[in-house]
Amino acid sequence: MMPPFATLRPGRLFWKLFIAFLLASGTSFLIGAGLFAFVRPVSAERVVFDALPFNRSMPLLIGTVVSLVFSAAVAWYLARPITHLSRGFSAIAAGELATRVNPLVGTRRDEIADLTRDFDGMAAQLQQLLATQERLFHDVSHELRSPLTRLQLAIGLLRQSPDKLPDMVLRIEREAERLNLLIEEVLTLARLKSGTAEFEVGPVDLIDLLTAIVDDARFEGRARQCEIHYLPSAAFVTIGNGDLLYRAFENIIRNAVKFSPMRGRVTVTAEADAERAVVRISDQGRGVPAAMLADIFEPFKRVDPDGVEMTGFGLGLAIAKHAVERHGGSIRAVSADGRGLVMEVMVPRRGPSS
Repeated sequence: MMPPFATLRPGRLFWKLFIAFLLASGTSFLIGAGLFAFVRPVSAERVVFDALPFNRSMPLLIGTVVSLVFSAAVAWYLARPITHLSRGFSAIAAGELATRVNPLVGTRRDEIADLTRDFDGMAAQLQQLLATQERLFHDVSHELRSPLTRLQLAIGLLRQSPDKLPDMVLRIEREAERLNLLIEEVLTLARLKSGTAEFEVGPVDLIDLLTAIVDDARFEGRARQCEIHYLPSAAFVTIGNGDLLYRAFENIIRNAVKFSPMRGRVTVTAEADAERAVVRISDQGRGVPAAMLADIFEPFKRVDPDGVEMTGFGLGLAIAKHAVERHGGSIRAVSADGRGLVMEVMVPRRGPSS
């Protein structure tokens, strides 16, 4: 935490400002006093009084004291918040991410106060990113532990019962594929969240992309007799990465099919204008509590309101969110009337990567 105001000591900036203001005010005073002494008329009655040492030194003494007080006050006023900032940066470097500086500068309203607010915003962002990273490491280790445990169990059973080789080999292959998929999705999410990874961009017809995804989803939905109602718009070409956009919309539409009930219905609509396209995917599933709508975009977050066993890693919507935002778009979840969920995705015609 930051030290209290009483423990702050004047630093180099304070003394530089103090000397500068002292020299400025002192020089102004001496020039003014000298001009006053040479220019003002002196009457014969005041010659003796003005000749007294005390009377001659009084203006100089008062001016010096006033200059000292004024210089010290102004220098301290300017140097104090910078000292707070300096100690704040040292605290952040030491790992104290809960450090905040703006409450220590009081109610001042100037550029230095704006700088302290920016510092607090930076510290809060760093604290949130570190917490997210720690939670991600915890979730990844937890997700990796389950298939690894099953792999070890299969190997142990295989050693005890060599006659079960075919079944155990299939189990090992399935768990290996699950591990490979998890690692691939974690790497994709990490690349998207970093914001530094380069992706090839080019013209992408969003409607053609959606049509291909809907066709695949219809095939998968036959086993659950799930109907997919598709209402496309006219062709909409955006500039972006086709693989990322495909993966984003595929994750959303497949989620809608997966969480729809038997003989349910998923509706995919696309509306486009000169600037953007808005795609809405609605299902008739269990839905998501309103308080958790934002949480479903967090990695490894799987909402389970009815106690039903969930499948997957909980990375699909997180990848979709970052992929859409990478293209300058947005995504949000809205509770449908009655039951179900509506995912609304906006994609601009020309993203920031163009």
